[in-house]
Amino acid sequence: MTLTRLAGAYALVALIVAVVFAAAILGGPFRAVERSDYMTYHVAARIVLAGDGACLYDAGCQATVQRELIGEEPSFESGALPFNSPPWLAALVAPLGVLPLGIGFAIFTALGVALLAWGTWRAAAGHVGWGGPAARALAVVLVLTAWPTVMAVIRGQSTLLVAGLLGLSVGMARYRSGLMLGLSVLKPTLGPIWALWQLVGGHRRAVGTALLVALALVALAAVVASPQSLVDYPQHLYRVAGLDAPGVHVEEMINWRGAALRLGAGAWLQAAGTAITLAGVGWTWWRTRSRHLGAAAAFLATPLVIPHANQHEFVLASIGIVMVVAAAGDRRVALASLAIAAHAILWAGPVMEATASAWMLFGACLVWLAIAAVLAGRAEAGA
Repeated sequence: MTLTRLAGAYALVALIVAVVFAAAILGGPFRAVERSDYMTYHVAARIVLAGDGACLYDAGCQATVQRELIGEEPSFESGALPFNSPPWLAALVAPLGVLPLGIGFAIFTALGVALLAWGTWRAAAGHVGWGGPAARALAVVLVLTAWPTVMAVIRGQSTLLVAGLLGLSVGMARYRSGLMLGLSVLKPTLGPIWALWQLVGGHRRAVGTALLVALALVALAAVVASPQSLVDYPQHLYRVAGLDAPGVHVEEMINWRGAALRLGAGAWLQAAGTAITLAGVGWTWWRTRSRHLGAAAAFLATPLVIPHANQHEFVLASIGIVMVVAAAGDRRVALASLAIAAHAILWAGPVMEATASAWMLFGACLVWLAIAAVLAGRAEAGA
C-alpha cells in the first residue's frame, strides 16, 4: 500500500511538472508553436489546399507558404524548416489548414495525446497486466508526463499519434491490429520492426490489412496532394539525410547514428550497433511466445536503429518499457520501481546539454531492451 501511495503521489507531481513546463514553453515568448514540427504540417496542409501539391517538397514552395504563415523566423538561419513527413500526412491534415496555426496545433496535438493515452492503456494490460485499472492509469500518466513526451507535445509531433496507434495494435485482434499498424505509416520509420514481429508471429491477416490501409493512404495522397508528391518524397528524404540539412542535428539523435557521430567512430559503429541491437530483438522473439514482450523489444529497438531518431522518438520506447513491466511476472514491482526512477532521472534532460540528454535516452533504450531479452529467457515470459 505504501508503494502504491508513493507511486500515486509521484505521478501527481509529475503531471503538475509536465503541465507547467509545457504551458510555460507554449505560452512564453519562445514562439514554440511557430517553430514546431506541427507548423511544417500546417504549411503542407496549406500547400495542398491551394492545389500546389506537386511542389509539396520544393524548398522554395515551402518557404513561401511558411513566411506567409509565421513571417520571418531568425532561428531558421539555414532556410525554412522543411516538411519531412509523407504526402499522405499532408493529405490527412489538409482540413486543419483552413484554421489558424494555434488552433490547428491544439487539435492535432490533443488527438495525438488522446491516442497515446489509449494506446498506453491497452499496452499496460498485456497478457498479465499491471494489476488493475489504477496501475494501468499510473502507466498512462507516466508515459504522458515523461520528458520526451512533453517535448513531443510542445513540438506538435506526429510521433504521439503514431506511437499511440502502434500501442493499440498490440492489444487488438487481427484486422483492427492491422488497421492501426497500417495507419502508423503516417510516420513510416516507427512501425517496420513491429510489423516484422507480426509477420514472424503468424499474424498474416493483420499484416495484410496493414498493407491495404497503407496502399489506401498512398492513393489518398495521389488524389488529394498529387502523384508528383509521391515521386518527390523519397528524393526529399535522401536530401535531408545529410548532416547539413536544415533542422537535422545528427549529433543530438538517440540512435546508433548519433552515437557514432558523437564518438567520432564512423559508420562501422552504426552498422555494428544496429546489428547487435537487431540480434537482441531476434533473441527475444526466439525465446518468448509473448506477443507483448515481442512488441516491447520492437518498440525499444526502433529508436536505436532508424536513421533519424530525435528525443520524441523515445515516446515509442516509453510504451515498450510499459510492456516490459507488464510482462515481468514476479519481478513486476521491482521493474515498475525502476521505470518510475528512470522517469524522474529523464527530467534532468531540460537542463542538460543536448548531446548529454541524447546519451541518456540512448542508454535507456539499450538497458530496457537488455531487460526484455533477459525476461525472454524466463519461463514466465514465454507463458
